[in-house]
Amino acid sequence: MSGGEGGGVSGGEGDGVSGGEGDGVSGGEGDGVSGGEGDGVSGGKGVGVTSGEGDGVADGKGRDVSGGDEGVVHERAIAWGDELVKLHDTFRRDLAALRSGSMRAPALREHCLTFCEALHAHHSGEDDVLFPHLDGLHPELAAVLDRLRDEHQVVARLLARIRALVGAGESPEGGADATAEADADVASGPGTDVAEELERLARELEAHLDYEEEQLVPLLNAMTDMPEDL
Repeated sequence: MSGGEGGGVSGGEGDGVSGGEGDGVSGGEGDGVSGGEGDGVSGGKGVGVTSGEGDGVADGKGRDVSGGDEGVVHERAIAWGDELVKLHDTFRRDLAALRSGSMRAPALREHCLTFCEALHAHHSGEDDVLFPHLDGLHPELAAVLDRLRDEHQVVARLLARIRALVGAGESPEGGADATAEADADVASGPGTDVAEELERLARELEAHLDYEEEQLVPLLNAMTDMPEDL
């Protein structure tokens, strides 16, 4: 559920979209949505929810590979739900920074696009890997997971509009239909601007993250393993 490989994007001193030291949630080496101090938000592929923090050295799959017999991989417990909250909090901070009004073009454009990419990677990881896994383990969650998927589509349309407003071209969110809808919205509305769309996104995303945490965090914290590609 993280962003991808490589360092994050920051807009100069103190301008990074992400929080400060230790705020990034990564899946081991180079997998985090944000890196360490001042690294900002990175996009790309990857869906890990573990921060790699704690004793020992994590290998990106929540396993401790340090100490003990050489070459032995020791499984260690990870509170997957708590890791999800950490990642969500990173998105909350990043979006708050975008809404603060302190950024000007081209920094605002760069940070908007990077945020959209990272959030897309997170939601894609949930839709493609986590939710199908939970479908198999907990069929009673069908209605919850359907609602979360629908909310992902709402967020995708908002991200597409934001990308269109900052001049990104075709969005990775929701394909051609979402991009066409975004273009029509941007063309039609007097007074439509990036700040207004960021406010709409904040309302929708905050409600989505709160609901997801309420429904999934206790269950995820009780789980002892995750799919290999998550």
